[in-house]
Amino acid sequence: MFNSFYECKERITHESHTSRQPHHPCHFYCLPYRRGFLLQTNGQDQVNASRSVKGTTLNADSIHVSFEQVGGKILNIPVTEETKVKKGTVLMTLDSKDVDLQIEQLRTQIAQFNTQISQQQQSIHLGYTRAATQEKQAQLDIAQAQVTESKSQAALQRAQAAERQATAAEQQVNNGARDEDVQQQRIAVASATKNVQTAQTNYKRNKALYDAGSASKAALDDAESSLTLATNQLSQQKESLQKLLHGATSEERMQASEQTTQAAVSVKQAEEEIRGAQLSVDRSKTQLETIQQSRQQLADQKLAIDLLKQQKDTQEVQLKTLLLKKERLVLKAPQDGKVTSISTKVGENVAQGAPVITLETNDLYYDLYVNEEQAGKFKANQEIKTHISGLNKDLKGTVRYVTAAPQFANVKMSREKGEADTATFQVRVYVTREAALLPGMTVEVNTNEISS
Repeated sequence: MFNSFYECKERITHESHTSRQPHHPCHFYCLPYRRGFLLQTNGQDQVNASRSVKGTTLNADSIHVSFEQVGGKILNIPVTEETKVKKGTVLMTLDSKDVDLQIEQLRTQIAQFNTQISQQQQSIHLGYTRAATQEKQAQLDIAQAQVTESKSQAALQRAQAAERQATAAEQQVNNGARDEDVQQQRIAVASATKNVQTAQTNYKRNKALYDAGSASKAALDDAESSLTLATNQLSQQKESLQKLLHGATSEERMQASEQTTQAAVSVKQAEEEIRGAQLSVDRSKTQLETIQQSRQQLADQKLAIDLLKQQKDTQEVQLKTLLLKKERLVLKAPQDGKVTSISTKVGENVAQGAPVITLETNDLYYDLYVNEEQAGKFKANQEIKTHISGLNKDLKGTVRYVTAAPQFANVKMSREKGEADTATFQVRVYVTREAALLPGMTVEVNTNEISS
């Protein structure tokens, strides 16, 4: 019998490594150590860990389903344990009254924003249309006022000339005739008298010729008309001379004064029309400036619409968040499987992220524990042949990963050095589920049939 437990451990380890069964006096004394070793290596001693045929059992993947980032009062649980579900099947529902009220409030606010934005847009459109119409009207008023001003300027010039003439005539009437004017008028009378004499001589000659039959009636009529015209002109010139010699009458003086006054009124009227036209131009130009200010205000209203749209976008993001939250209040199966455990009841409150249902999926897997030489044959996504002992059937398995097994699975040479005699690796393999496959069935894999 060995002197200590550790001496026995080293002996058993050495014998197992050399594939010999331990036969020594402390076989029963070391039984507790051997049982612990078998537990550490998942029921396999070091000899079995080195064997080419690996035996293990099928396991079913289980997932713990919880509400994502939401919690609350459970309203409904339409499934029970052992219920088979498809992906997307409703497993549990939380009360959504508070979320529904918030969603309704946000939708009302968004509708109000839409109404405000629409009203603002219509107001801006009407404002720009009105501004364009007012601008055209103001430009037409300016053009018309400028035309009126031009006409008034011409009328003013004519009125001023008429005023000067009327003033001069009035002064002449009031002051009497000048000597030179009288002398000039006498010359005009003498000239008119001579014209009458010439016309009379011409008439007499044509009369004699007509009486003798040598002239026509038309020639006689022309001579008579010329004599009548010359006689009338002589009377007018003599009358004008008499006026110059005796002065204007009171009626003529009054008439001259009225003409002067009327000319002055025409001048003032033309000046007022000019001032009115200028005021109209200034008023229209001021209106154009006001229209420009209105356009600037409309541009500011566009910025207000942009702000409303940003606020609306914020509300829509909040609405999407609430809709997502409401969607998350309905817990659905993430994949096909079977409900194995429900950890809550209707009416209870659950916290966000707390597992409420355990779902056994349709994914089956098994774990192999191999030594480091055998581990080199396994690669991720590699297909390997898997034998189902209970069905006496071979299936294809797919390696998910190869990793170092937990530290307890390694067998140590000595406690002092802490060096591993054999390192154990864990290989996880998934198989496609069939109706006959059940969790707990024994599977076997021959590592010699796996090419590295």
